[in-house]
Amino acid sequence: MEKQLPGTLLEPEVIAEMVLKKALADYRKAQNEKQIDDTLKNRKKVEFFRLINELKRTT
Repeated sequence: MEKQLPGTLLEPEVIAEMVLKKALADYRKAQNEKQIDDTLKNRKKVEFFRLINELKRTT
């Protein structure tokens, strides 16, 4: 078993997993926002609302 990081009650593996999950969530959100921008530029109303609803579910 690994030692805990100083000042935390979490093991390094747990912290690493949390950081990776946050980074992935941030990346997915940025990709979704880019797609939303593209649908606005291309006036794709149905796709825009689908992406907006997806963004709401993930935030």
